Amino acid sequence: MPSVGKLGTPEEPVFIFDEGAPALYVDLIRELEVDENDIVRISFGAMSKNGDGQIKAMIAVRIRMPKNMAWQFCRDLRGLEE
Repeated sequence: MPSVGKLGTPEEPVFIFDEGAPALYVDLIRELEVDENDIVRISFGAMSKNGDGQIKAMIAVRIRMPKNMAWQFCRDLRGLEE
């Protein structure tokens, strides 16, 4: 299992490992909620069209994260525009 990086501090390092999880393509957000424990729930879907022309969306991934991590994600996304 190869290590691909490290985060954290010298006192408390967090080693990052990559087991080759597949990259999923999504093109819609199906769920975006915060529960009573401040856990943000996000579900993403991937759209496709059946042979008869019917458009459908399949849930591709569900993510659950603490609200403070979701805010950090938003700040990091905003940083991509700068």
